Amino acid sequence: MKMNAKTLKIITASLLIFVLLLLIALLVNLISLASVNRRTADLERQLVLAQSQIEQNQSEIEHRSSDEFIERHARELLNMRRRGETTFVGR
Repeated sequence: MKMNAKTLKIITASLLIFVLLLLIALLVNLISLASVNRRTADLERQLVLAQSQIEQNQSEIEHRSSDEFIERHARELLNMRRRGETTFVGR
């Protein structure tokens, strides 16, 4: 079965259009993938910063929860004292 020249041209053109559409879709997906990868890297950096801040906050909470810190602040800010202690107030 022989194809005439017109049918062959139509098939060739159709295949070329199909391949071009596939290439365009591939490029769009590659660009989208690059964007997603950049966003992922940004989010990972933010996660590291957030985890570091959480660790700092936990250390601060532990420090402020210590008996020494609470006693010092009670004395300095609330003018509290222990029984039998004499408090001197500066001018």
